[in-house]
Amino acid sequence: MNKKIFGSLIIFIGVFLVSFGGLIVKSFETQDPWQILFWRQLFFATTIFIFLLLKYKKNIIKSIYKSGLVSFLMGIGLFFGFVAYVYSMLNTSVANVNFIMTTQVIFLSVFGFIFLKEKFEFVTLFSILIALIGVLIIFTNSINVGDLKGNIIALAMPLCFAGIVILVKKFPNSDLTLSGFIGSILVIIYALFVCDNIVVSRNDLYLASTAGIFQTGLPFILLVLASKYISSAVIGLTMLLEAVLGPIWAYLFIKDIPTLNVFIGGIFILIGVILRLYFTIYKNKMRVGFR
Repeated sequence: MNKKIFGSLIIFIGVFLVSFGGLIVKSFETQDPWQILFWRQLFFATTIFIFLLLKYKKNIIKSIYKSGLVSFLMGIGLFFGFVAYVYSMLNTSVANVNFIMTTQVIFLSVFGFIFLKEKFEFVTLFSILIALIGVLIIFTNSINVGDLKGNIIALAMPLCFAGIVILVKKFPNSDLTLSGFIGSILVIIYALFVCDNIVVSRNDLYLASTAGIFQTGLPFILLVLASKYISSAVIGLTMLLEAVLGPIWAYLFIKDIPTLNVFIGGIFILIGVILRLYFTIYKNKMRVGFR
């Protein structure tokens, strides 16, 4: 019970910190996504590297070498996830991105059925249909307000992250923190090639360090630690707080106000996701009860 409380506490702290992501990205003076990505991921990679040093000590180089193709593939997935996050935040509202990101749970169910041969139950299908209605409402609205590009890019995140979770399930010995480090290094290298100038203002450097260390780096580590103590369904439910808190911070501090249709679509998505996660938790409790 103490371990579950500890796991729940650290994942809540992690989600609370993550929820400031949209606000931070939209507060940068530069609008060049690759400048933001370079500095954000540089601080993120440094944070993760320190964690890996503490975890593996002198064996860190050997651990990276032994990580194999799976960790590298997850790193590529995180590369696209990191890039999609910044690009989408710069091209649509924070609420749009946060609501679309929660569909990861839905894609995970679909991928689990395709790649892991998991059962596809009626509740799963029903929750997917409800969430899809929400996504369609948001995308229809985006055509009217002109931010369709940002929403399409945002959709890449749940696809990438669901794929990464499937790899973790398929290969439980893989190290997600190591993949995060690999993904960040790939972002940094690519940014150096596409950026004419990586120099940013002092304000942007401060925002990048805050984003890389406290808003993404530390929560990333807390997520990995929490997964050892609580179920993925509980983690998924807790992470829904980001979809609620993210738009609140954006509204309070930078007046980033989406249209009413976005909130309507978001409600449909959240209902579908919560229904799927609740059914997972209920089913796991029933299994435990009958043992």
